Amino acid sequence: MGLAATPYENYCIIIFMNEKKFSILVVDDVKANRVVTEKILSSEGYDVLTAEDGLKALDILKRDLEIDLILLDVMMPEMNGYETCRRIKSISKKLQEIPIIFLTAVSHIEGITKGFEAGGNDYIVKPFQKIELLARVKTHLNIKYIKDKEIEQTQKELIFMLSQLTDAHSKESATHIKRVSEYAKLFALLLGYDRKHAETFELAAAMHDIGKIGISDTILDKKGRLTEEEIHIMQRHTTIGYSILSESKRPLLRAAAIVAHQHHEKWDGTGYPQGLKGEEIHILGRVTAISDVFDALDTKRSYKEKWPLNDIFAFIKTERGRHFDPKLVDIFVDNFGLFMEIRDKFPNHITG
Repeated sequence: MGLAATPYENYCIIIFMNEKKFSILVVDDVKANRVVTEKILSSEGYDVLTAEDGLKALDILKRDLEIDLILLDVMMPEMNGYETCRRIKSISKKLQEIPIIFLTAVSHIEGITKGFEAGGNDYIVKPFQKIELLARVKTHLNIKYIKDKEIEQTQKELIFMLSQLTDAHSKESATHIKRVSEYAKLFALLLGYDRKHAETFELAAAMHDIGKIGISDTILDKKGRLTEEEIHIMQRHTTIGYSILSESKRPLLRAAAIVAHQHHEKWDGTGYPQGLKGEEIHILGRVTAISDVFDALDTKRSYKEKWPLNDIFAFIKTERGRHFDPKLVDIFVDNFGLFMEIRDKFPNHITG
């Protein structure tokens, strides 16, 4: 699936920008300038942070806040805007992607060129007009929004391609990953997470068994019980999955790394690989654990038959506070019909 958007899709992206609250950092050593700029931007619904010099701006950015755009004065004491821009861009890949608009009284070509060479994306000559400031800000936020969406879509495609590869390798149900993902998303919504966060649960859960890529087919396809040594080898898929995903700096893939590592941990501390207990287990791991077990018991595998639905329901209730987070079991029981709708929407088909 390509990432190129049609004109209609680009139009939709601009509209959907209204769903996001953008944050803008204003850096200027003159308080009056900061106050005026903040007032203009706040009146349009933007969240505004301010800094009186480059060093304070760097301190703010190092807090890992979600800043979408920086308005940066050029002529400041101690460290001018050009040097501030260069230092911002050198901190991390994430900060490199934040657009920087210079606010400058310098309108000659040398000053403007110097700003672009430092890593700036645009400039506004002071004193500026409100309409110009808002137009430039909106343009660069729109560009960043589209780029972020493309990166996000690439991550989604990568996740589902890798998860399908895992599915085929382990010869499990072709829809196992889809159902587990949908269950995890439903849990997130029932826990009160918003749609955006629920989607993170969905996509991260899709990668829960990515580490099985590193497990021998002989073990994955074995009919009957595994030996103690084979069980130990199989359990390594959690750490293998974590090692594959944890090097990424992207939030979505880091969430998937947590799921891959923790989806076999148990509420009472008897799980693996770390023996985490209770809320030491990340909520992503806890949600994926119950979603995965529910689907695994409801699916015929090479080494077992599918369990009767009543037995699965009873088992999950029995494991409340042992294998599973008690709150999640209560949610599952109280909303069982919703989980059944997902189950029936994606029926089992065995691959391989």
